[in-house]
Amino acid sequence: MKKPSAFIFALASLSLAGLTAAAAPTVEERLKALEEQVHSLAAENARLRQQLGWKDAVAPVLPQPGGKETRLVVGGFLQAQAEFGHASDPRWNGVRDRFLFRRARIYLAGSFAEDFDFKAELDLQGNTLGAAAGQLARANEIYINWRKYPFANLRFGQLKPAYGGEALASDTGIYTVERSLSSDRLADGRQLAVSVTGDVLGKKFNYLAMVANGNGANVSANDNSRFAKSARVSFTPAASAAAKFTIAVNGLWTRDVAVAKSDFGLPGNLFTGSRAMSGVDATWTHGRLDVNAEWLHGTFKPVAALPAAKFSAEGWQATLAYFLVPAKLRLVLREERFDPNTAISGNTYRIFTFGLNYYLKGDDLKFMLNYLDGHQPGSTVDGGRVESRVQVVF
Repeated sequence: MKKPSAFIFALASLSLAGLTAAAAPTVEERLKALEEQVHSLAAENARLRQQLGWKDAVAPVLPQPGGKETRLVVGGFLQAQAEFGHASDPRWNGVRDRFLFRRARIYLAGSFAEDFDFKAELDLQGNTLGAAAGQLARANEIYINWRKYPFANLRFGQLKPAYGGEALASDTGIYTVERSLSSDRLADGRQLAVSVTGDVLGKKFNYLAMVANGNGANVSANDNSRFAKSARVSFTPAASAAAKFTIAVNGLWTRDVAVAKSDFGLPGNLFTGSRAMSGVDATWTHGRLDVNAEWLHGTFKPVAALPAAKFSAEGWQATLAYFLVPAKLRLVLREERFDPNTAISGNTYRIFTFGLNYYLKGDDLKFMLNYLDGHQPGSTVDGGRVESRVQVVF
């Protein structure tokens, strides 16, 4: 008789195979388990979105570079204002209570790996304080910049001249709603130019030199085939995380033909002749405190000898800004003077500014409130004016 061991072994193997087959999940069971896991992950994802404050939204449409630049940025800013009261200085003569967009700008900027930058900016509101209608979009700051060497960046475009520290400061970073009257009247605006700028001696010195057409923005012609020249040098002897001091000197020299210049007693507010401008400014930052001051002076020689064959104008401002609440609430005080003709007595404009700035998200989302107490020569009318601004940088 045969031994039963082989038969028993075969029977055990078949039984084990049957148990294994019975324990293995079917395809339907596997799909059901996967569905349960997906539902669990979806529920967990929804809970996380709710905790983080995320909302369902359509994916944004992103700009795609059309060229071969390595970086392309779309940005801009809005400055919405409300103004009430009398004219604190001649910039508001004839201007009533109003709402306006002081600036509404959008730009494209980018760079190439070959050390070139570029920017093209549009101003959609005309950038004027005067009461105007039919505002048209126009070019504001446009340039091509070569930045291979930190000590010598070459730039071509529509640029601010190298004159006036307050004029050169960013429109979104100044402490008051408007710049001082002397800065607006004595400094020039953007114009087509070529410039070179750079830092030397460990960034203690910075310089800016420019040659420009000299007859304003969005003008491709030169009024007299001569160029306006300007230069600026700033020195920072000490700088740390808590404190910084900078002093700068600058000048501008030009021969003009029918260039707009207001409040100097010129026929039609147009100047033809030569100008030689000079100035000095300083800024000091220490903790919550910021102090800056500027003095500007100009010598005018009009061809028509009106109001004189030669006259001088000058002005100054001193500004103190202090954070009452660090990085949130800032108090601003400013005093300024502007004398359009130093040879005439009693014609100096005096303006005091009291302001509060609230920074919800730095300069990107900022609320400003200014009260200007202005005194115009020969005027008996109260020169008090309230200015408010909401600024959004995007």
